Amino acid sequence: MSGRQHAGARTLILASLLLALVLVVPLQALEVGILEGEVVNETPGGPTPGEGLAVTLHTLRNGNELETRETTTDAEGRFRFEGLDRDPALEYWVEAVYEDAPYSSAMPVQFKADAETITATIPVYESSDDDSAVRLNSVHVIAESFGQVLRISEIHMFSNDGDRTFAGSGQGPSPGTTVFIPLPANAVGVAFSEEDPAGRYVEAEGGVWDTEPVTPGSDTSLVFLSYHLMVANQAAALERSFAYPVTAFNILATQPGLTLQSGQLIDQGTQSFQGRDYAFFVANDLQAGEKLLLNFVVDEAAAAGSAMPEAESQAAPSTTQPAGEGQQGLLRTMGIVLVCLALGAGVVYPLAIKRPRAAVPVAAAPALSDPRRRRLLEELADLEDAHEEGRLDEADYEQRRAQIYESLRSD
Repeated sequence: MSGRQHAGARTLILASLLLALVLVVPLQALEVGILEGEVVNETPGGPTPGEGLAVTLHTLRNGNELETRETTTDAEGRFRFEGLDRDPALEYWVEAVYEDAPYSSAMPVQFKADAETITATIPVYESSDDDSAVRLNSVHVIAESFGQVLRISEIHMFSNDGDRTFAGSGQGPSPGTTVFIPLPANAVGVAFSEEDPAGRYVEAEGGVWDTEPVTPGSDTSLVFLSYHLMVANQAAALERSFAYPVTAFNILATQPGLTLQSGQLIDQGTQSFQGRDYAFFVANDLQAGEKLLLNFVVDEAAAAGSAMPEAESQAAPSTTQPAGEGQQGLLRTMGIVLVCLALGAGVVYPLAIKRPRAAVPVAAAPALSDPRRRRLLEELADLEDAHEEGRLDEADYEQRRAQIYESLRSD
């Protein structure tokens, strides 16, 4: 091929590439979108957040985070992200930290057909050391019997009826502690969600302090904890109180094998969920510090033959939808798995939660001070986790569980 022919070929190739770019670039441009937003101070009289506040954009698909981007606000508190994929299956969620408290858009946003721009608002609040507006909107409890041991799982939903974020009163054992969570004196193996950040809870006499601020609104802070109670003479007593007023207290006791006795609770009968029966009790409008006295009576034969609730044995799919109406952001849904069922007038009961593993030391009651009994209870908790996660087959699980129960009985 001559030099002229080579030159012609190169020219043809370059022309083809240029034509491809001309055709492709407009098509790509149609698929790229913009997210515009604003950080708004919702505290009356509060200043505009102003310039330089960091805003993080999370891109999610089916609840899984794909990437994050960051920008800063202008003098009016506005922000902008460009070059976003307009795939309607993607969700975009923005968050910012203002006065050391995290805030996010109320809902993730998505591109719709032909929309090139979407908008999001991040409400923020001034901070306060006054917790008088903080309350427990609801406390949900599930009690499960394993013969000689009860497992108690609790979800505390904190609300703030004020217009400022409660960021701590300075009463805790260290800076930044916010609400206090009393723990039962006879609780063994207290644990919180493994998805909670390290150091979130600070141990103190009689319980733990949280370090997460409580922002204004309903159910804006969630605490999930679990612990075990030792059964003696087929019974276990639980004295429960809370540091803040409780609007609604609800407890589900697994059936068969577990009877709950208390003159302070209203018996709502038996409820059935996902093939499992629960005795359902409620109490309303508890005062801060008010003691609930609960007595569990165990039918060991029935409890020993009970399988783990189906809802806990199955992995729950992650979701990016808010867990409750009026709840800010995603209620930390990344990492905390909740499967909720509605009962009656909008009351929500979580029946499947990722097992907590971050143990918090708690002073042992005299009856539980025996190191051997505590070790056996810890082994039982590990055994339950291994069974639920599929790391232990049914035969080995039943055999080892029976051995632990027999050891507990013989002590």
